[in-house]
Amino acid sequence: MVRFKNRYILCEVVFPDKKKEIPRIDTKSVYFAVRDAILDAHGDYGLGAVQFSLSVKYLNIKTNIIIIRVERKHLNIVASSVVFIKKVASHNIIMKTLHVGGSIRACQKFLISYHKKNLPLLYSGCETEEQRAKVMQSIVEACDDLQNLTSRTKLTAPDSSSALNNLMSDD
Repeated sequence: MVRFKNRYILCEVVFPDKKKEIPRIDTKSVYFAVRDAILDAHGDYGLGAVQFSLSVKYLNIKTNIIIIRVERKHLNIVASSVVFIKKVASHNIIMKTLHVGGSIRACQKFLISYHKKNLPLLYSGCETEEQRAKVMQSIVEACDDLQNLTSRTKLTAPDSSSALNNLMSDD
């Protein structure tokens, strides 16, 4: 039996329109935006090659993180097309590829270290303790969601400690 080898593209969504409300974006609209970008950049061949393995595995609009799964041999098609996505569900966006990993767990580890590095930057924009608590809570929820996602895909979670301990540890 042949195993399908996938790659997971970890992307950050940047909203150039600085609005106060959280935009309503779901995995289906992100999937169609990625699919349309592949069709525009690589035509029918590119879309036909990746359509079988393309899926949006994770979306957290609070932390603006998306994980896209694609078959390993077609990674370059999707990665080169993601940068051309400018609009998802009538919202203007910019997609930044942060990491490409072989598993969701590898993306989770990278995301935790990425949030550790960017935590001072996020805190500098907060004026009150309540805002800081909201930022920390959204990061912890995102990490917990990713831990739950890894356990659903029959991968073992890194350890039994909470995402907050992982985030705050000095590794």
